[in-house]
Amino acid sequence: MEGKDNYRESKRIVFVTVGTTSFDSLVRAVDTEQVKEALLKKGYTHLVIQMGRGSYIPKKSIGEDGSLVVDYFMFSPSIASYMKSASLVISHAGIMPDPRLKL
Repeated sequence: MEGKDNYRESKRIVFVTVGTTSFDSLVRAVDTEQVKEALLKKGYTHLVIQMGRGSYIPKKSIGEDGSLVVDYFMFSPSIASYMKSASLVISHAGIMPDPRLKL
């Protein structure tokens, strides 16, 4: 079991979540080589993207040649385990209301 704990500690996950929305611009932004390289330089090993109803499909990677492991999914009954295992969570704070609306 000790080896399993060491593996968990060496695995640094970035979890990106958009909930049930469509937020292709966020998913597309984290799927760029620039962002992936920056995450690797910061010591992250995995990027997991929950893409909701978006139409942009991120590029999966198995981490060959020391690159970032990238995976994605649309929905999950619960994202609690993803958030718990993540070293960094990237999300959005909701939508901005139309400034013409009187709230």
